[in-house]
Amino acid sequence: MFRLRMIGKIIRQAGLGHITVVFLTIFLLCALVIWLGYPQVGGLGNALWLCFQSVTTIGFGDLPTHSALCRVVLVLLSVVSVFYLAVITGVVVAYCNQLIQDQAGRSIAKVQDQLEHLDQLSPEELRELSARIRSWKA
Repeated sequence: MFRLRMIGKIIRQAGLGHITVVFLTIFLLCALVIWLGYPQVGGLGNALWLCFQSVTTIGFGDLPTHSALCRVVLVLLSVVSVFYLAVITGVVVAYCNQLIQDQAGRSIAKVQDQLEHLDQLSPEELRELSARIRSWKA
């Protein structure tokens, strides 16, 4: 659950809340079009399920789509969802990379500070500094 909250936080910080709302609106509109334009789907719940299968590329096949309208809507929804998921994935990866770079920058700054004050370090701190620098070579 913590990771889902973190992804939500990243989406908000990156300003993707509007894109998410647009995507969810498109998702619901597609389900409504399928439900209203293809009554054989068996209700709004089944239309939502069909859209979910399309977005996640699961495609169980338990709800066949014999209507051209239904197929067109699902293809469009699939294309939109691929772009949406790619954007979300890219933002999360960029956020994680930034965290790693920040951590590395703090580590380098700490080592730089220690190097500037070598004469004030204890023998144990010198060993630790030496080990850290050796680990960067590997």
